[in-house]
Amino acid sequence: MTSAVCPVPSYGKKSNCLRQLVSAASLIILQAGLLLSFGSTAQAQQVVCGSDDYLANLPVKPPKNPKTTRQIQLVNCADQIVLGAANAARAAGAPPWPVFPQENTWVMQAFDPANPTDYSNVLTIDIPSEWYGQHQGGNTGNFWVRTGCRYDPVSNRAQCETGGCSGQYDCSSGNISPPPGTTIVEWTFYQQFSTFFFDFPDISAVNGANLTVDVSPRGGSDLDPQNPKNWHWLKWDYPLTVHGADLREPGNCALSSNNTFKIFRSDIDKTISTGSPGYPLLGYVVVDGSGNPTMPTGNYALSCLSNCGKYKFPVEVAKPGCNPVTDSNCYFWDTFCAGDPGIQYGQACNTDADCLQYNNGVDYHIACFKKSGPNNPGACELRGFFNSTVALCNGPAGTKCGPSGSQCAAPTSSIACTNTYGSINPLDPDNSTKYDWADQPIVGKCSDVIFVGTGKQGACIGDDTVHKILHGAYTWPNDPQVYQGDAPVYRIIFSPEGRGKAPITAAQVLPPCDSLPANYMPSQNRTSCSGVINNQNAELAIARVRNQPPNQWQSTGSDWPCAAGSQRDAADNGILCYWNPPPANYNCLAPKTDSTYVTSSACGRIDSGTSLLSGSITPNSGDPLILEVSIPQVLNSVSLPSSISGCAGSWTPIASQALNTNQGVIAWYKGTSNTSSPCQVTVTTASSNPAELKLYDVPKFNGTLETMSTMSGNCNLCGAQAVTAGTATTAFASDLQMGALLMVNQTPAPITYWQNWLSNGPDQSSPTCIDGNTNCPRDDGPDYLPGHGPYSGNSDVGHNQVPPGTQNFHYNANIISGQSKFTWVGMAIYLELNQ
Repeated sequence: MTSAVCPVPSYGKKSNCLRQLVSAASLIILQAGLLLSFGSTAQAQQVVCGSDDYLANLPVKPPKNPKTTRQIQLVNCADQIVLGAANAARAAGAPPWPVFPQENTWVMQAFDPANPTDYSNVLTIDIPSEWYGQHQGGNTGNFWVRTGCRYDPVSNRAQCETGGCSGQYDCSSGNISPPPGTTIVEWTFYQQFSTFFFDFPDISAVNGANLTVDVSPRGGSDLDPQNPKNWHWLKWDYPLTVHGADLREPGNCALSSNNTFKIFRSDIDKTISTGSPGYPLLGYVVVDGSGNPTMPTGNYALSCLSNCGKYKFPVEVAKPGCNPVTDSNCYFWDTFCAGDPGIQYGQACNTDADCLQYNNGVDYHIACFKKSGPNNPGACELRGFFNSTVALCNGPAGTKCGPSGSQCAAPTSSIACTNTYGSINPLDPDNSTKYDWADQPIVGKCSDVIFVGTGKQGACIGDDTVHKILHGAYTWPNDPQVYQGDAPVYRIIFSPEGRGKAPITAAQVLPPCDSLPANYMPSQNRTSCSGVINNQNAELAIARVRNQPPNQWQSTGSDWPCAAGSQRDAADNGILCYWNPPPANYNCLAPKTDSTYVTSSACGRIDSGTSLLSGSITPNSGDPLILEVSIPQVLNSVSLPSSISGCAGSWTPIASQALNTNQGVIAWYKGTSNTSSPCQVTVTTASSNPAELKLYDVPKFNGTLETMSTMSGNCNLCGAQAVTAGTATTAFASDLQMGALLMVNQTPAPITYWQNWLSNGPDQSSPTCIDGNTNCPRDDGPDYLPGHGPYSGNSDVGHNQVPPGTQNFHYNANIISGQSKFTWVGMAIYLELNQ
């Protein structure tokens, strides 16, 4: 028999793999790809989200790539909007590879019981082939949900109370994993065993849980056809959790009346960084001057921490190499999280006491795990810890196995604490093989974990407490709760209680900075940041308050980071807010305007299709108009627009630059306004693709393009930074510099992002403004276009008046891992202006 590769948890070290996932089952290969089913429109209002009836009628979309063999559907059964999320999985030595929902959004609407066939609460993700197979030495695919989010997809920003990923809207393209306190579904997909292909999911609560999560297979085999005794078969075990129950509810996730394992909204801002007074390490819940949550109000539980999670939130309490003899936090972290790679697991033993000799006599409560049975030699392994006894984890009457009432190993749907040492496999009638010795060792008791130096007992909620609701969740670093399946489609169901007992903070847009409570001192910080706002066109700030004893949460009036425009600014220690909020329901960033050179502007964006419409401008009749169109190749090959209409009688090309092999194009056009009324421009593209336009009213343009500069290239596994640049020489007394950068075909993560419009100096490492003082390029902001997914990006320098001489046009393209691949083109035009 061939054992599966164990998925690696996002947090916590794994000792020797304990999961003996038995032989795999045959995959029913759907030769025509994944089947498309349609739900009935005659659903009764009594349909319960996540129920068998609901899932049976949930449509499955055909994959965009017909070779795709696996799909994930994220299903939000909560009564609030939440954001889905995924990481970027990779094989060892390969670049991380992002995913993006077919719906072109990560926003999951609340389930509407009055309209259960709306399905705006569902996202569909095609699993790319880069995620298939073994990922030992890389990282496996993760999916999770984020709650209480303030978000803006256009700028790729999101701050969430749980599940957030460093302030990013698209976690996958950023190659960011979930934080502690979040329920995760981990996968290895489509592993090959002989002629069969299998998937191995687990629900990880190793670091805690925010919402109740389950995994439901659609299709596939009812039992492992190769080994019908396999009690890890997902379809037989489902459901893995108690739908509609919630660890965040009162009475759950608690030791007696002690809520020490719950994360409340007020706890977020009380995670103080170094220094006194200090800023919150996590400061993204808005609080009043006393530290109470506001915008909205309410101090309710967000997450339930596990035994290990308690020592990881908000950060690790210890690090490898810490001294467990003198540091109690180090000892508890080692014991519950297996955090120190120096601990000797896997050594031969006959009793638990034998394992002490390998660890200098420090008792980490390591088990002598005799996976071949109690009368055989064993190996020293990490164990889980229970608050109660195994007997209390048994299911209802009739679920115990054998005349002695021994506990069944499974199914998870009826047994809370599955796969315990010596439990009985109900699928195996053979007395010689039915006992489950191989999954996990004998569990320990929470009360036994005591720091010898002080006699202090370790905070331990017990894995059994979490399993009462998350029956099949992975709650300690070697928990055997990993399942096996061969379904073409899996539903990840987020099914919290939600309605009253365990509230979820409503989703919101990113707030205006000026709307924050008085203790953030928004007006004083606006004054302090006025230079950055006015001269550097800052869009976003990070609003911060300090904890000034006794617990007075107050800004100093000058302590906000004034500019958080980069798509990678984490912003965890404050509130991400807009200095000048964009209009409601906007989908692109309009260029900056002024009273001299660009008096009006608009933008437009499409995710697909051929009709690209701008916003409205109101020019004077006879005003010169400038139009920039950027089209990346995401769906189809690219060529220049087939037609342009609106605002002007005709549009004439000024300049264009296409990437080779029709990968993308930037094009500039000019026209003369034929109206003094509000008008819009429509661009018809030659093929369906994402596209964007920027429309400018430039009254002083005399109609002549003096010069232009372009550069393009390919970045293949670039280093930490790639810089595009173009140089031109102008002679006219007054020119207007306008420019754009476009990148396409970037599939590995993290997404490359344009950052830091540089000035007229030739050295990008020490930029200077065009006039040596204040006239820096007026950037209208890096555009993250949600329909583009992780495949493209665009940015525009709004406008600059330049004097005669050498003009440098460049922008940093920053990446994090050095793994990004993309093609880029940069283009600047210099328009003569009337004096």
